[in-house]
Amino acid sequence: MAIPGDRFTALCSEALDLALDRVEAYRSWRSFDPGPKAGVDARYRALPALTKRLMNAHAPGAFVPRGRSMEQGLRDGEIELVTTSGTTEDRIVNVWYQPWWDASERASWSLNAHAARVATGDHREAILASPLNVGFPSEVPLPAGRRRLGRFLFLNELVDPLAWPDAHCQRMLDELAEYRPAVLEANPSLLSRLCRYAARVGARPFQPGLITLTYEYPSLLHRRHIAAVFDAPVVSSYGSTESGYVLMECERGRLHLNAASCRVDFLPFAADSADPAVGKLLITTLDNPWRSLVRFDAGDLGRMAEGPCPCGRSQGLALSSVEGRAINLTSTPEGRVVTQAEVDRRLAEVEGLEGYQLVQEDERTYALRAVGDGDAAALARRAEGALRELYGAAARISVSPADGIGPEPSGKHRLVKASLAIDSQALVEPSLRPPSPPEAGDRG
Repeated sequence: MAIPGDRFTALCSEALDLALDRVEAYRSWRSFDPGPKAGVDARYRALPALTKRLMNAHAPGAFVPRGRSMEQGLRDGEIELVTTSGTTEDRIVNVWYQPWWDASERASWSLNAHAARVATGDHREAILASPLNVGFPSEVPLPAGRRRLGRFLFLNELVDPLAWPDAHCQRMLDELAEYRPAVLEANPSLLSRLCRYAARVGARPFQPGLITLTYEYPSLLHRRHIAAVFDAPVVSSYGSTESGYVLMECERGRLHLNAASCRVDFLPFAADSADPAVGKLLITTLDNPWRSLVRFDAGDLGRMAEGPCPCGRSQGLALSSVEGRAINLTSTPEGRVVTQAEVDRRLAEVEGLEGYQLVQEDERTYALRAVGDGDAAALARRAEGALRELYGAAARISVSPADGIGPEPSGKHRLVKASLAIDSQALVEPSLRPPSPPEAGDRG
């Protein structure tokens, strides 16, 4: 949703003033603020990043502006507490205000012509995701009536997608045909699995008006499997439980800022260790009366787009891609950083590869589990060659066959990960690195 530039600047300034003046969690941040005369962008650049560790050091109520009572809001049913599904150290207890979330989603639809046409707010929507993230988890199949919530039908209740029987996949296709949703919102890895089943049995699924990919990184392999059986436009929506709908892929393939509900500060990586077109994304939410997030580091990386977008949208930040999570960074033996998207783009070119998981075990050792049909040895040679082009001659690369790649305990898939930790904060261009945040108990 386009808003006047001066209005966006005013919203960013108001969000910052509210946080520093009326939100307990940022009380110790006030000393970093150079003041209104410095300009809104300079004020934001001077502040720390809000990490998940720092968020967990505060009670959820510490992010509620003064003058509002979280306890009263919970009693009145105006808000609720929602916990994210990440790993133990990443789980956040959020103060959830549904009207703000709905407004953030509606604003994002205007950033894609197909979404603007199909999504009306009362449209039917089917959701294919891990029930650990959204829906109704169950160890046994549930009837459709138990998986309906308003205008939403949750297609999957089974936690382990590797254990999906063919009957479960067929049931999901049958329910799509019967429910006829305008929008199919999907975890890309799960929709990929359903599409491979449909291709194998020669089924043509019901074609919704739009397919929205969310919940996890959309591999090019996943998108290829989806495109093989669906003709509907496929768009990627980026956001989080904490920050709402942040970026939306337009009909020309770029991701645009949802300026009606958030601000994003882009922190590029230093050129000596990574591609400076890639950087960290710090998110500030706008106009949420129940929760103030300033410079929130969701742990994701983006690649800045070059030049104006052919779609004509020009407001705010635009990315050519989300490059994956910082936790999924790997590095070459020489120390050059490699993003999850760089690995994915390279492996997507490997003939016969249907799925994968790459683990960097130490500074120069890489183990790939490869899913594919046909000659496993030939597939391994092709995959090894692609990775060697990426990581270099000094890399030790092994490839082993796999029947499938299962999800993490969170219910989401990690296609790339490293046993050694990479400090993404240290990769940021030094002049733009946020100052170290105060401890939660430091009053400043």
